[in-house]
Amino acid sequence: MKLKALLVDDEVHILNNLSKVLPWEDMGFEIAGLARNGVEALEAAILHAPDLILCDIRMPVMDGLEFIEKAREHKLNSEIILLTGYQEFEYARVGIKYGVKDYICKPINYFELEDVVRSIAAHIREARRKQNKEEWLEQAAMLFNENYMLHALLGQMTDERMQWLPDEERGEQPSVDGMLLLDLEDYARCSLSWTPHERKTWNVHIKRLLTELFRELVPNCMVLQVREGEWCLVLHSAEWQSVTREQLAEMHTVLMNEVRKTQPELSLRMCVKQESVPLRELPALYQRMQKLFILHSPDEWIVDADSLLAERNEIQEMDVEDDGMQGWRFTELMTNGLRNGNPDMLLRVSSELKQYIARSVEGSGGHAEKLLHYLLIHLLREMRELQMLAADQEKEVWTLLQGTLSLKGLLTVILAMLDQSRDSLAAKKSSETLMMTAQNYILQHLGKDFGIEDISDYLGISCSYFCLLFKNHFGETFVEYLTRQRIETAKTLLQSSSKSITSIGAVVGYQERRYFTKVFQKYTGMTPSEYRSRESTVS
Repeated sequence: MKLKALLVDDEVHILNNLSKVLPWEDMGFEIAGLARNGVEALEAAILHAPDLILCDIRMPVMDGLEFIEKAREHKLNSEIILLTGYQEFEYARVGIKYGVKDYICKPINYFELEDVVRSIAAHIREARRKQNKEEWLEQAAMLFNENYMLHALLGQMTDERMQWLPDEERGEQPSVDGMLLLDLEDYARCSLSWTPHERKTWNVHIKRLLTELFRELVPNCMVLQVREGEWCLVLHSAEWQSVTREQLAEMHTVLMNEVRKTQPELSLRMCVKQESVPLRELPALYQRMQKLFILHSPDEWIVDADSLLAERNEIQEMDVEDDGMQGWRFTELMTNGLRNGNPDMLLRVSSELKQYIARSVEGSGGHAEKLLHYLLIHLLREMRELQMLAADQEKEVWTLLQGTLSLKGLLTVILAMLDQSRDSLAAKKSSETLMMTAQNYILQHLGKDFGIEDISDYLGISCSYFCLLFKNHFGETFVEYLTRQRIETAKTLLQSSSKSITSIGAVVGYQERRYFTKVFQKYTGMTPSEYRSRESTVS
C-alpha cells in the first residue's frame, strides 16, 4: 500500500533535503507535492489528500499552524509532523490540539526523522487495515441481506455495491460458494384453486422450512424466492462444496414428506451448483438452471447445473433449420415477448412453432411433444405471473393437459394462448402506469429499508418482471435509480437544512453514517461535509 507525503517549508534547501535525504521509496511513500507556504500547502493537500504532512511552523503568507487548522476544517485526516526551532517549542504545542502526531526540532536530525516517519507509516497502515476490516465486516453482513442478494440474482447490482471488499480481501471479485434451485413440478396446476393469501402463506411456510433444514447442513445460506413454487438457495460457506448427494437426497426426502402432507401430487426437483460463483454471474446461472429443468425429465429429482453441455445432442435434435434456433430458445423468446410487451415477438414464436411442428410430424414427434408440453406449462406460469390469465381459463387448460392431447392439440392450445397474450398486452394495465406508481412508492419510502420484493408485492407483479419494466422505463436499474434519488435528496438537505450528516443520511435511507459518506462520495466526488462546506461558500 503506497502512501503519499506532502513536504512544506519556506527554505528551499530544507525542502530539497527532506525530499532527497530520506529513503521515501523504501519507506513506502511517494512525494505528492512540495510547498513553501501554508497557502500552497493547503491547495496541494486538498488536491492530493496526503497520508503524511511534514510542515514547518514559521512561513510567509500562511504559517504552519494556520495551515493545519484550515486542513482540519477541510476534513483532511493526514498525519502531521511539525518541524520547529528550539525557541518555538511551546508554540508548537498548540498544534497538538489539531492532531499533530509528532515534532522534530531544527536543525533536523534526519536519522531521528526517518525513525519517526517509519513509525507513523506503520501506524497509518495498521489503522487502514482495521478500517478496511470493519468495512468488510459491515458489507459482509449486508451480503446476507435478502434485498442485496435478490438484486444480485436479478442482475440489479451496481459497480458501487460490487466493489465493497478491500483490495487485500477481494480477490478478483466477490462471489458465493454455490447455489441450489428448487422447483415444485406441477405447482401451477395444483395451486390453481388457492386464494392469493393461501398461496403466499404456503410459499412462506416452505421457505422457512428450507431455511431451517439447510442451515443445519450449511450455516451460511439464504433462501430467496423470485416466483411462486420456486426457491433459490445462495450458499456462502465452503462447507457447501463438500455436501454429498446422499445428504441432498435426505433433504429431498424430508422436504417431499412435508410438501405431500397437504399437496400429495407435487414433486420437488433440485438443480445444484457446488462451485464458487462470482456475484455478477448469478443471473446467468439462475436462468441456466431454469432451462435445465425444461431439458431434463421431470422424473430426475436432481440435476447438475453444469450439465447443459451434456445435453448438446438433444438440443441439436430440436433445432429449427430455418435460423438454427435451438428448441429451448422458444421458451426464452416467448418469455421476452410476454415480459417486454412485444406482440411481434409472440407472433414470431407462433410462426416458428408451426414450422417446427410441421417438420417434426415428418420425422419423429417424440422430442416435439415433450417440448410443447413444457412450453405450455411455462406459458401458463408466465401468464399467471403477469396476470394475463383468469383462474377459470387456467383451470380449463390444465383440464385439457390432464387428458391425452396430440401433438396438434398441444400446438393448438399454445397458439391460442399466445393469441390471447397478444390481446392481453393491449388491455393490460400499462407499464407507464405501473412505473408511475413505482416512482411514487420510492419517493414515499425513501428513508425506509425496502427493496425489489417489497415494491413488486405492492404493484402486484413478479420481481423479475418489475426489474425488466423498470430498466426499460427509466434506463437504469432499480438500485441505481434509488441511489440517485437518495443522494440528490441528501444534497438538497445539506444545502437547505442544518441537520447533522448522520440525520440526513437516516432521512434518505442510510442508517450508518460511514456507509452514507462512502456512497455520497462515490456519487459526487466529495464527502457530505465537503459538499455542505462548498455549497455554503458558493451561496
